[in-house]
Amino acid sequence: MPRSRLASLALVALCLFAFACSARAALDPSWQDTETTTKMYNVITNHENEDLKKMLDEDEDIAAVRAADGRGPMWWAHEAKNEEAMELLKKAGADENWQDADGKTCKDFTHGQMTDYMKKLFAEQEAAAEEQRRKLQEQVDADDDDDDDDDDDDDDDDDEDDKEE
Repeated sequence: MPRSRLASLALVALCLFAFACSARAALDPSWQDTETTTKMYNVITNHENEDLKKMLDEDEDIAAVRAADGRGPMWWAHEAKNEEAMELLKKAGADENWQDADGKTCKDFTHGQMTDYMKKLFAEQEAAAEEQRRKLQEQVDADDDDDDDDDDDDDDDDDEDDKEE
């Protein structure tokens, strides 16, 4: 077989393999960004391990949930350097050898290194939380201003009472 034909076949095989890996998430309808995956991500990355224990006690199957990129609780525990969560997830049946949509396991990433997807998600969550804090502070400030106005009205009434006496 000529060398160029062999190289072409190898390239085609590589492309098919890459396509199969990237299409895996689309082929597995259970890999979705859901309220459950978001909650698990937040609990694990914030090291809220008591909450994780409660969630796993209620339903051990959530140890195997996957986000749209094929990653799940075990990846997030590795990214967050959450050793306790890793152990809890293993006891619940999670496996460090499971593969994501790219065919990578949680062990294929530098321990504690967030992926670009996770950085984006985290930045969006932080921005939303900051906006919520800002709105809450505006409400508190507005309530304080209303309280100050009420106090001023009461003081004026006292002054008029003093003048009448």
